[in-house]
Amino acid sequence: MKKVLIVKCSALGDVLRTTSLLPPLKRLGPCRVHWLTSPQARPLLRGNPHLESVWILGRPLPRDFDLVLSLEESEAAARAAEGACRGEFLGVRPGLGYTPSSAPYYDMSLLRRDPDGGRQRADALKKANRLTYSDLWLHILGSTGPAPRPVLRLSPAEKARARRFARKHGFLPGTAVGFNPGAGRRWPSKQLSVEASVRLLQALAGLGRPVLLFGGAGEKARNRRILASVGEARVLAPGPRPLREFAALVGLCGALVTTDTLALHVAAALGRGLVALVGPTSAAELDVYGRGAVLTPPRGCACFYRPRCAARTHCLSSIPPERVVSEVRRLLR
Repeated sequence: MKKVLIVKCSALGDVLRTTSLLPPLKRLGPCRVHWLTSPQARPLLRGNPHLESVWILGRPLPRDFDLVLSLEESEAAARAAEGACRGEFLGVRPGLGYTPSSAPYYDMSLLRRDPDGGRQRADALKKANRLTYSDLWLHILGSTGPAPRPVLRLSPAEKARARRFARKHGFLPGTAVGFNPGAGRRWPSKQLSVEASVRLLQALAGLGRPVLLFGGAGEKARNRRILASVGEARVLAPGPRPLREFAALVGLCGALVTTDTLALHVAAALGRGLVALVGPTSAAELDVYGRGAVLTPPRGCACFYRPRCAARTHCLSSIPPERVVSEVRRLLR
């Protein structure tokens, strides 16, 4: 039986969405799939029924994999991937080149540079692309059919803990609306401004349902400002949680409004209704699997694949709150 290694370590959302490739890999032929990742991402893979084992980058791997999918744009990961391969190699190579077979994806990436060192050609291909991340990779792998959702398996104990949270705060699982306006420190252009977050949170609170305001450790102060400006009793801020506890709380939501970050892929994996607010990254690559909508700024985004917004008015702030609320209402019917 073929032995397959997937190398994907970061970012957390990218690790999770890559799990959508696991069932199609099994359909291509009998195989045992292993994963090389980071300590931070490992909890997302715990309990995944499609994986034989999870390895941590930096620990020695046997050179006995028949197929290696090298999907991490880092020298250390590429070297580990190459060192583990005894057969077919697909993706990022040491030196941060990539195999011709993986060009449909990596020709659009930061690894593809113009002769002058710029990335105009890669950005143009990214903007023109209409395939989701999963569909791009399924095409590369030669798999047909629709991509399944990402795979995230929560334990009964983790789900029970989330239900206790809901019971404590007086709402039933599946009735809350989640709101994740941040996007971490690396990509400020992907997050809603505090002012836009306040406006949208007020509109969501007007639905008459409990609203869970999510955010990571680096967003505590920001979320406190948002919460203080809204002053709605039905808005709950669970605060930073371990990854799997956070995922279980997302599972309490009938719908989640989020920027392009981990929360989006968690909601997709759990089959939650999803409204994604997307500006500087590729909206086409994101998949809500028939359970929501991807909303973009009416006039596009001036900071495509740039970490900071160059516009006078933050691009995502131009998405009208009523448009978002309309999509949430549709999901909650």
